[in-house]
Amino acid sequence: MCDNRRLIFFGLLLLISNCVSQKPVEVKNQGRTYFEDLAYIRSEEVKLKNNSEKSNTTNYIDINDISKDLDSVISIIKIESQNIKYIDGFTIQLYLGGDRTMAEETEEKINEIDSIIYRTTIFTQPNYRVKVGNYYDRFLVNKEFKRFKEKFPNAIIIPEKIKLN
Repeated sequence: MCDNRRLIFFGLLLLISNCVSQKPVEVKNQGRTYFEDLAYIRSEEVKLKNNSEKSNTTNYIDINDISKDLDSVISIIKIESQNIKYIDGFTIQLYLGGDRTMAEETEEKINEIDSIIYRTTIFTQPNYRVKVGNYYDRFLVNKEFKRFKEKFPNAIIIPEKIKLN
């Protein structure tokens, strides 16, 4: 009985001591700001005076600045992409699935039917697509489609943008 009273007494004492309100913590570093010298990390800067502006203003140009080179590369890519022309056309999709061996078997069957026809195998995760031909005319596609439909029952005609060379 005595042990239970002691246990209850210490439990209540612990509970009361935890419930007593505590003083708010004062922040002593409110006026001080963080400072670290990173000059050894920064690249060297060159001061250039701009003659067109006031003599008191100075421009800083980074030696390792690649923006001019990057702008020239981007402009070249832009000009080349404008020169690429596309036309609406069609292609025949013979296989669509996740099995690589089936895509390779489809390629072999295409080779048996017509070895010189343009074909592509495209992997867009998680599927393999085996496509045949670039056709500009719907009638030519239908003619070829009938020929491939006998060996590939899942073949479909897909409208596609065809790149002109």
